[in-house]
Amino acid sequence: MVRDKAIQDILRMRHELLKAMREYFYDLGYIEVETSNLMRTAPPDPQIDPLTVFVAGSGPWRLHTSPEMGMKKLLAAGSGKIFQICKVYRVEEFDEVHSIEFTMLEWYRKGDYRDIMREVEALVAFVSGRLLRNRQTRFAGPFTVCDLGSLFIEKTGIDPFALGRDGLFRAMQDRGFAGIDDRDDWNNLFFKLFIQDVEPELKADEPCFVIDWPQSVSTMAKRKDADPGRVERFELYINGLEIANGYTELLDREEQRARFLADNRERARLGKDQFPTDEEFVESIGKLDGPYAGVSIGVDRLLMVLLEKTRIDEVMVNRFRV
Repeated sequence: MVRDKAIQDILRMRHELLKAMREYFYDLGYIEVETSNLMRTAPPDPQIDPLTVFVAGSGPWRLHTSPEMGMKKLLAAGSGKIFQICKVYRVEEFDEVHSIEFTMLEWYRKGDYRDIMREVEALVAFVSGRLLRNRQTRFAGPFTVCDLGSLFIEKTGIDPFALGRDGLFRAMQDRGFAGIDDRDDWNNLFFKLFIQDVEPELKADEPCFVIDWPQSVSTMAKRKDADPGRVERFELYINGLEIANGYTELLDREEQRARFLADNRERARLGKDQFPTDEEFVESIGKLDGPYAGVSIGVDRLLMVLLEKTRIDEVMVNRFRV
């Protein structure tokens, strides 16, 4: 009976969360869409690997890691403001905050990343009010906004944006940083420094937007006009967890092709599969009269922080052993 009660509670809370999310978007004039889970190709992000399936001798098919490419094609077809709640799939190790299958909320609108940050903040306030009822919560906003470069300087004394690969390597060596070697490129060094020395500091009670990420790790985000080495991208952190990832969309066809090629070269260097460029997608973004912005939210992680859970399987009914 204890197990049954736990399942019932999570079923009810997931229902309330999804219902509140849909109500929020319907009230703002968004329409709900569905895109295919199966793709002939995949975005060649070196950090994200899709699951591959074969069906009755057909394939390979890639299960989508995000509905992003399909949704942007709909934008180009004149869909207007759209959102989607769906399952996505990634090659991940099961641990406290990761799962191969998880639920994603994603939406797109006219505007830039600061416009959509305001909607993320409002959404979190709205759904937390519904789930937590009339209790005073820390999710009412406004959320803290932190520049990523400033965070690095504050937490590590190193500004990776001012350094090339060799300079960043020496700076990390000088401060006794463990776990780096000559095979690491700039992106590897950046992530190691961020994950070890910056991300653990993002555990304050207040939700925090971390803005303006490196272009080299943000394949489909628009460059900042004032600093082309960085892009108009944010991540929302709550309790040290990345909850949302959003950006102003890159709408330049040739630059997008070049970035996909660069990502495939990196995947080849890492011994990973490479993916053909989705030319329909590339042509679609060039038809958009920008700016446009989009964001994805990990629904399971958001429910975790709202319910003060520490493991993702505590809020995923399909992970219960029944």
